[in-house]
Amino acid sequence: MDIVEYLRKLSVGNLYNMNTFSKCFPIWKPEIEKIVTSSPSHTSLINIGDKLKQIFNLTKGSGRSQSEVSGGGSSWEGLVCWYMNLCLAGSRTVVIKHAKNLIPECVSDAITVNYGSFVSNTESDLIAITFPNEEKFTKDITELFEGDNFNFKEELNNLCVDNFEKLQVGIIQCKTNWNDNAQIPMLWEIVYSSSGFENRNITIGRNGFTMKDFNKFSYSFVTVPTNSGEYKATNVSVKRVYNLSGGNYWGQSSKSGVASSVKEIFNRNFSTGWILGSQRNDINKALENKENLSYFNLSL
Repeated sequence: MDIVEYLRKLSVGNLYNMNTFSKCFPIWKPEIEKIVTSSPSHTSLINIGDKLKQIFNLTKGSGRSQSEVSGGGSSWEGLVCWYMNLCLAGSRTVVIKHAKNLIPECVSDAITVNYGSFVSNTESDLIAITFPNEEKFTKDITELFEGDNFNFKEELNNLCVDNFEKLQVGIIQCKTNWNDNAQIPMLWEIVYSSSGFENRNITIGRNGFTMKDFNKFSYSFVTVPTNSGEYKATNVSVKRVYNLSGGNYWGQSSKSGVASSVKEIFNRNFSTGWILGSQRNDINKALENKENLSYFNLSL
């Protein structure tokens, strides 16, 4: 297992440590396995994306209390993170639910927004990192680091610092309520895409790292959505996320002019991370040794 797949394993493992995710996943699992069928393939795994809303709604609360909204949002982030890593298995891209113990410090520093002396990070529910095709990222981790006592986060950060300009980073904001939250990714996209601010007290990056130096950067929005009513291209909430650099997605089939199925995010934003030339080849290769994917807790 190389350092990229090891990071993926830690990222997915972290999800099961979340109270909301650990409670919801046993309910989601049978529905997910129905989609995967008895013969898992790249097609069946990717197509889970068209059913994420249906899967998520199995644990949807009936109320709108603050605790239910917060818990629902956290479980949606976890479900999207789990699904994306499953469909990126074998590639050089890993999706991480924001966690200080897993995200390289140089990446976190690069996306930090500074308001004078006040430091603020975007509402980066998930961060996707595509690592470069360099030997140290593709070499077996047991060969790269001798012994069991190495500091994984420190070693990963050092590798990322040495290859910083080759990293590709995507911020993925996940929200259950589209109408109430669409303005947030719109505003963050404006901040990150700006070439400068008239107010010089606003800067992006710290400690010598800035997202402008990434090989590629994208900002995406992934929603359920839980709002009732039909979404049209003319809706204000749709227009607010229409031009996001990384795209606008939801947990159901694509609707032209409104939102793409979340399964479309892979080839749009992470195609340079394929090791065997395509997502299809990478997933099928990963499925050849299903034991390596056991941490996803599916009967593959």
